[in-house]
Amino acid sequence: MPHALLQDRVAIITGAGQGLGRAVALEYAAEGAAVALLEINDETLAETAQAIEEAGGEYKTFALDITDYDAYARAVDDVMAWKGKVDILVNNAAIAIYGTILEDELDNWRKQIAVNLEAVYMGSKLVAPHMAAANYGRIVSVASIQGFASSGEAGPYNAAKGGIMAYTKSMAVELGAYNILVNAVAPGFMRTPMSFVDGVDETTTPDFLEWYVERGKIPLRRTGLPEDVSGTIVFLGSEYCRYMTGQLLVVDGGLMSTF
Repeated sequence: MPHALLQDRVAIITGAGQGLGRAVALEYAAEGAAVALLEINDETLAETAQAIEEAGGEYKTFALDITDYDAYARAVDDVMAWKGKVDILVNNAAIAIYGTILEDELDNWRKQIAVNLEAVYMGSKLVAPHMAAANYGRIVSVASIQGFASSGEAGPYNAAKGGIMAYTKSMAVELGAYNILVNAVAPGFMRTPMSFVDGVDETTTPDFLEWYVERGKIPLRRTGLPEDVSGTIVFLGSEYCRYMTGQLLVVDGGLMSTF
């Protein structure tokens, strides 16, 4: 049940059309935030907006590619014109293109770094001056357990997620004097559109269910859902988080605690 943890806050959420981004957008709106939804897919963006509207939440939509920094800057300006502030940025948008270094191509590396890491830098750079002027801000970035433990065939994705972890600490040091808290969340396996590889949801395969669920490689013995992670991102954007910065919270059902 919502507790108005984000009442009167204004949040920008990237990749808000599906998966974790949609769960965060819905929960942020339910907790009282006005949410700016950034998403490249018009259809999924509209679906998230409709769900928020039906629940009585406040939102504004921006159909854009977050690597189009002119469009991103216009969106931030529009949010400032709309609400006069940006309290929270959730850097969530990501893509994954699978392949080993033996078969991958440089273009795939560049695409993933652009969306998964460079846009974190640029989005943060666009909102940080507004947060600094207000002496208040929360920047939350979505990393991954693959930033420090690899399943293979996802080198550029893993590198970007590891980069988010390092850059989170850097921004926390740089922006602490302005009361801007910068933290990251590292989800484990989640059932989202990104869990589909070659048309198969990896969290439903017999091998996954046997090793991770039945044999307890994930101690909670189930795969995660976006709603299992979104609450952590609510906490990091709320007033309950006021003396923690530069940190990474792992939300993986206990996976990284096992051998």
